[in-house]
Amino acid sequence: MKGIYTGDGKFIVKSGHTDAASAITSCKIIMSHCQMILDGLEGNEGMDKLPTWWTNKLAISEYEVVSAANYLSSGDIEHEHGET
Repeated sequence: MKGIYTGDGKFIVKSGHTDAASAITSCKIIMSHCQMILDGLEGNEGMDKLPTWWTNKLAISEYEVVSAANYLSSGDIEHEHGET
């Protein structure tokens, strides 16, 4: 595991795993948690307003997952963002 200081008093912990098997495991965990979110939202039909901090987290997560999918589907999986 590797911790990265973001400069705003927070740390991001990264596992350091770069293999496909770890990515598959991560995707399965993401999908499981997405189902939990959907179940919670669909089970609370009367929930008209969600906290901004929560919807921001969901928007950022969507962006990151879509970016990862686009990266793989682009056909250029040899290079990381900005690196050669």
